[in-house]
Amino acid sequence: MKITVQFLGQARQLSSIDQVTLHVEEGASVDELIPHLLTKSPDGLDVILCERSEDKKPQLRRSVMAIRNNETIDPSTRDLLKDGDELSLLPPMAGG
Repeated sequence: MKITVQFLGQARQLSSIDQVTLHVEEGASVDELIPHLLTKSPDGLDVILCERSEDKKPQLRRSVMAIRNNETIDPSTRDLLKDGDELSLLPPMAGG
C-alpha cells in the first residue's frame, strides 16, 4: 500500500524534502512504517523523529505528534494504516 509522509516543523527544516511516499505491507502500523521511512529520509532526521525500543527497533518518539488524514493519532496504539493515508510528523517545538 502507498502512504505519504509529510514532515512538519523542525523535521521539514532538517530535510531537503517536504514529503516522501512509501510502499509498505497492507495493514502496517506507524511503528512498522518507521524503518521504511528511515531508508528514504535524509540523514539526521532519525535523531529528532525516532528512538530505539527495548528490542533495538526504531520507533517514533513519544514527543512527536503523528497526524493521520488530519486527525491526531497515538502511534503506540498500533492503529493500522490504510492505502492512501497521509501521515504528518511534527516534532516538539523548542524555545522559551
